Amino acid sequence: MSATWGGCVGFGSHPALLDRVCEDFDGPWTILDGADPGEPPPDEAVERAVIAARSPADLRRAVPFGALIPAATRVCVIIAEAPPWAAQPLPVAGQGAAWHLLADLRIARRRRGWHIEASFSGPVAGGEVLSHVLYGLLGGRRHMAQPVIGLAGQGASGWRPGDPNVALTSVGGPVADRRDAPGCDLVLRVTESPACPWPDGRIPVADRPPLSAALDGAAHPDLLPPVDESVVNPIGFRQNARGPVAALTSRAGGFSITSGLDELVRLPASGELTDVDVARLRDVVGVAVQDVDAYGLVRARIVTGLAAAGIPVIMSAEGIGDPALGADLSDALATVDEDELTSELRREEISVRLRRAALRTHGAIPRWRNIAVSAGLALPYEPPVSVLLSTCRKDMVPFALEQMERQRGVRAEIILGLHGFSAREAGVQGAIADSSLRITVVEAAAGAPLGELLNRMAAVASGSFLAKVDDDDWYGPDHLADLLLAQLYSGAELVGAAAEFVYLEPINTTVRRRLGTERFTPLVAGGTMLVAREMFETLGGFRPIPQTVDGQLIESVEAAGGRIYRTHGLNYVLRRRHSRAHTWRHPVQAFLKSYQEQWRGLHFNQLMESASTPHAGYWRQEQ
Repeated sequence: MSATWGGCVGFGSHPALLDRVCEDFDGPWTILDGADPGEPPPDEAVERAVIAARSPADLRRAVPFGALIPAATRVCVIIAEAPPWAAQPLPVAGQGAAWHLLADLRIARRRRGWHIEASFSGPVAGGEVLSHVLYGLLGGRRHMAQPVIGLAGQGASGWRPGDPNVALTSVGGPVADRRDAPGCDLVLRVTESPACPWPDGRIPVADRPPLSAALDGAAHPDLLPPVDESVVNPIGFRQNARGPVAALTSRAGGFSITSGLDELVRLPASGELTDVDVARLRDVVGVAVQDVDAYGLVRARIVTGLAAAGIPVIMSAEGIGDPALGADLSDALATVDEDELTSELRREEISVRLRRAALRTHGAIPRWRNIAVSAGLALPYEPPVSVLLSTCRKDMVPFALEQMERQRGVRAEIILGLHGFSAREAGVQGAIADSSLRITVVEAAAGAPLGELLNRMAAVASGSFLAKVDDDDWYGPDHLADLLLAQLYSGAELVGAAAEFVYLEPINTTVRRRLGTERFTPLVAGGTMLVAREMFETLGGFRPIPQTVDGQLIESVEAAGGRIYRTHGLNYVLRRRHSRAHTWRHPVQAFLKSYQEQWRGLHFNQLMESASTPHAGYWRQEQ
């Protein structure tokens, strides 16, 4: 048994950093992000396997290559730097044999990163340990399980980040079967092509025998390696960024993002952006990507990463028209006005548009769904959402249904809870019948506790997620879709929005409160909660009490070890009447003690798209 094997990933543009974080190992190193998946896996165990990554994002790129890591009795995982929002790297053990042999586990904070050393009573699969460390570090992010992908050829490391279920093979070779079935559903073969605009002359081809489809980089965004939404995303976005507009510039061996004479971020020649890079850019109001001496696809990869992180990008018209960006992202980039970045609200509206377009087009999960569909592979439907809408006000039913009719980009159904009256008494049968959404009505007596009614509603819901909405608040058309997107990149069991915008009906004024968003916190607006069905059922649902059911559910999720995430508040306007009209007894005057902006009358930001109509005297015309 040899002494030590070392594998590294992400240090191409920071070679000196590798020596600093791995002082007890001098090499040689296997460069995992440059490894050929067709290399035969090691057949001999070692005493110690060291896996070093510059960031959690880089560690995720190493996971698909776990089969190239030898078995070892000691496995050391080193993360040179982690972003502030990342959790501690506490391994989440699976059912594999490795953790049954655990003899010792040590986790230490090292500078801005982590050092994890696990000792076992016998050799264990190093790739399995790596996968479980990463799973714990990122708080149980959703793995991409379907379709099962085969990877072949150097340069494939960025295509299936965080997925331990890949099949590795050579460019020209077949994929070995697994359990009497084909080894994968699609094979991504990165092959050499002199016409390819990438620096190393390689082009990816996805094939599914006998089907084959080349990804045309001159006209198709699918040629770009996807953005890893689990690590490059809006988490940590700062509404009040005070820095200047930074600039993307070329440098030897890659690129830099600079502010004056200061280099904020150094990128490799491939344009790969990591979570650590994103964290270092949170203070800038935007990044200018103008005349960069780069291959178009590399520039497009940098832009998609910045946009996915919610960092406003300023580009020339020629750059915006790059087909590799995709139509949706190009349209969003065209709306960026550098002068508007001085307004916190306008900058955040721009940020949300960019992150939506980038993550929905270039995120790893939608990217692979698109590739699979283009190759003729049938996939499961996207997870549906069941909207729990309860009301004790007959005249608010049409208004509330209208808010959900506006929703787009999501498969939704409505579970309508009528508290104290029937659909016939409310006279809403016509509105229900005319709705484009599937509506199920649940009726309850006026004396039934609200929590009991909500549980009855959840019992007839069919969605993978349950979204609770209020009957008198306003919701933008992307409210549900943005909650699903936030759940995807945060991995949280419960996601909600901030009650940033509040319409104070008694004084006909809209205020915007300063509430930090895009962060893990147990404070979300009750009328915006979206909870995973699995977590909801684990908790036993809502408490059967008449009020504070929202807060009680949040506390239950937190007590069960679940994570709660608050996304942006631009899709939601809370209506506040007199406190006696709400189960949340918070007086109107309390909202005036601290606010960031205010407007006379009912005011919508641009993302609300002002599509709501007045109804039944509960709305007063802006004055």
